[in-house]
Amino acid sequence: MADRKPFPAKPLLVFVAVIAAVRFSFSLPASPFLPPSLLAAVLFLYAPLPRYWRRGFPSWARGTGPGKSIAVIALLAVAGALAFFLYLQLPLPPALSPFRGAFPLTAAAAAHQLLLVALPEEVFFRGYLHDAFVEAGREPVVPVALLFAVGHIVIAPSPFRALTFFPGLLLGWGRKRSGNVYVPTAVHFLYNLFPSLIGGSS
Repeated sequence: MADRKPFPAKPLLVFVAVIAAVRFSFSLPASPFLPPSLLAAVLFLYAPLPRYWRRGFPSWARGTGPGKSIAVIALLAVAGALAFFLYLQLPLPPALSPFRGAFPLTAAAAAHQLLLVALPEEVFFRGYLHDAFVEAGREPVVPVALLFAVGHIVIAPSPFRALTFFPGLLLGWGRKRSGNVYVPTAVHFLYNLFPSLIGGSS
């Protein structure tokens, strides 16, 4: 009888707690000190700390070969841009359609997408949760992409947000190929700018 692989239960409980806290924050009165987007960024960045407290600096936070990382970023950028452009051409119902019309790309909007969205989410999903599945002897890319999509749906319910599963697969592949979290962070940041860079109008 084959040995059963352990399941990363504790990291999954952390995932549930973080997503529930962010979702709950949307039901509270608006606060200028800790808006939901900032709370989410803080939780995604700092919830993994106990796991690495005694283990030292995580391997995914160390720089790896820049040439390979740049090549993976370029490949995923082209693949994502093509997929997004083709998706825009589909005759989809509004619930499954991406943002229609490009939003203004300002320095503040770009900083928000990088520092409060892409970086914290990639540290949590492609850093912390990816590690948890690997250490449990499980293939991480698909389950982490699924959790990525579930988190998006729970925090802001929408059929369209379920489609984050697919870029989640590309981001997971980027982490796996590069060995660091900087590649998926850069690609995630770029994907979030596609409505402005490529456009979302039909």
